[in-house]
Amino acid sequence: MTESQKESLYATFELFPLIEVEASLLATFNCEINSDLTNFIHTTALNFEDRQISRTFILVNTNKNEVVGYFTISMKSLSTNGMSKTSIKKIDGVSNSRVCIHSFLIGQLGVSDNYAEYKLGTLLLDEAFSKIEMAHDLVAGRYILVDAVNHKKVIKFYSESGFTLLDTNFEESENASIRMIYKI
Repeated sequence: MTESQKESLYATFELFPLIEVEASLLATFNCEINSDLTNFIHTTALNFEDRQISRTFILVNTNKNEVVGYFTISMKSLSTNGMSKTSIKKIDGVSNSRVCIHSFLIGQLGVSDNYAEYKLGTLLLDEAFSKIEMAHDLVAGRYILVDAVNHKKVIKFYSESGFTLLDTNFEESENASIRMIYKI
């Protein structure tokens, strides 16, 4: 696909808060690589929105009326349980005995199988950073946290975007979750 064709395609993409999207549109999202992403948007996202747990933003191809991808953001207290005092002090910036550190969380970020070839993860991450930046102007926080699936491609994606592994002793299983942080 040429750059011109990409630009034309991207021009049909628009980001919406979940509450502005018809619920039936969510069914157009499918990610076979990570079924948790599909299950979340189909069964949990609206509930989390209603219960004020997270905010979900949907990238829509307005020409085809289908979900291209989405991300969720919220706040999360990062437990320091099991961390060394040196690590706690480095992350907290003040104390080495902090029990939890409040962070912004990107809880879900995924691209639909129909758009996987377009490498849209960076576009979605940039949009998530933009939303977090707006919140950061109002509410303090030192880090963005991601709970990601332990998959080499996922770790590489977040690492290339400036995230570092928080856990060095994580399960080797590719179904396990890992935590990565990004200093704001």
